[in-house]
Amino acid sequence: MGSVTQPPRPRKGLLRSALASTPVLPILPPTMPIQIFNSLTRQKEAFAPLDPAGKRVLFYACGPTVYGKFHIGNARTFVMTDVVRRWLVKRGHDVQFAMNITDVDDKIIRKANDEGVASEVIAARYTDYFLSMLERLGNMGGVIHPKATQHIPQMVTMIADLVARGHAYATPDGSVWFEVGSFRDYGKLSRMPLDEMKQGERVDAAQQQLKRSPLDFALWKGAKEGEPSWPSPWGNGRPGWHIECSSMSMEALHSQTIDIHSGGSDLRFPHHENEIAQSECATGKRFARYWMHMGMLDIEGMKMSKSLGNVKNIDEVMEFIDPLILRYFFMSAKYGDKIDYTESTIHQCQSAMERMITADQSARRILGTDSPTDWNSDEELQATWNEFAAGMDDDFNSPRALAAIAKSVTLLNTRIANENDKASIARATALLAELREALGISGELVRKNTGGLGDEEIESLIAQRTQAKKDRNFTLADQIRKDLLGKGVQLEDSRTGTIWKRV
Repeated sequence: MGSVTQPPRPRKGLLRSALASTPVLPILPPTMPIQIFNSLTRQKEAFAPLDPAGKRVLFYACGPTVYGKFHIGNARTFVMTDVVRRWLVKRGHDVQFAMNITDVDDKIIRKANDEGVASEVIAARYTDYFLSMLERLGNMGGVIHPKATQHIPQMVTMIADLVARGHAYATPDGSVWFEVGSFRDYGKLSRMPLDEMKQGERVDAAQQQLKRSPLDFALWKGAKEGEPSWPSPWGNGRPGWHIECSSMSMEALHSQTIDIHSGGSDLRFPHHENEIAQSECATGKRFARYWMHMGMLDIEGMKMSKSLGNVKNIDEVMEFIDPLILRYFFMSAKYGDKIDYTESTIHQCQSAMERMITADQSARRILGTDSPTDWNSDEELQATWNEFAAGMDDDFNSPRALAAIAKSVTLLNTRIANENDKASIARATALLAELREALGISGELVRKNTGGLGDEEIESLIAQRTQAKKDRNFTLADQIRKDLLGKGVQLEDSRTGTIWKRV
């Protein structure tokens, strides 16, 4: 497995998402290096890519096992990973980003057996679901999505290398296990003493007897009746979960060492710990230079779990909460911190989003066909940008970035009060648009979470009310106002027109 240094290129077996192309973000190089909290070293470090030019970044994130819908905790991990990627792009990096799709797994097989269909049917259904949810959440496109079933030969080769190097062994049932004791640095990510580590996967009693140590984990699982399988030197079978990410990351990004590896904090052990062990034993090289782990999500102060009945699937939540509001909520805490989903917090995030959208709408009504303009020459706006950038450069501190956006909204509203200074309003509008784009919260609220009305319907009713007032039909105009208020939409009349917001 030789190291490959050329830029990544499309390869057979890589599923690219159907999402929109990566937006072109204006590049503003940092004055100081981006700081990243490295879960491996447990400290904040200046980010320096492997690329000698400092431009190309190899970024791999653990994706879903596609056996069902995913919940808002998973969604938060995917969104915050996108926030990190966006900022790296904004700062001028050529980010090669891969997120795997695990399409062969015990859970997929069980789901398929329950429904009486092939495993591929389940995997295809929930792969489509996963990609559609990312699009609705506003994640950037241009992602490399390697699928496990399309990389079996590469996984078999990697396992064979581990066996040859004395780090893995086969058992009579056709399985192959990684021998944890052969890697002296095992535990360096989670920092758990070996005698306190719990077994990372469930195996039956017979398999437990075959393993040399309870900590040894499966690289290859011998075939069982009714399960998908592939040929290997040890007999038909399928890969273990951990080997999939090691192999797919190297294949997708064409390098045995990657810059950034991210995932939920629940994957730190055993998944990421096992990835490190098998990858570094197979190649003799450092696997990932920076490890980033996303914090968990609670519901009203309680851990989300099936036993408590409080699991909220992302598509169901987006039926009554706009995706932009959810995205804003996910960013209201730092990516590595735990976040609590509460009704009051969601309401606060909705108010913040509506305030910035209302300010933008007001400004654009004043500007008319005039386009927003460059803001860099405006010292007040430059200072706000600097606050935003300082927050994002400091380990992608999204709460600090959102605070800077709130300040930019205040500045814009102050300038709107002086309607005659269109140039000043245009500059502030341009800054707000750029800050929103940098975090992926551009656009309008479209979720019909207040009375079933979308933005276009509201605008149409306002136009009808404006015409009614011109026709001196004040009864109809008042009725439209009351109807909108009853559906959670408040109108404010000004000299430049009618402004509305959800309340």
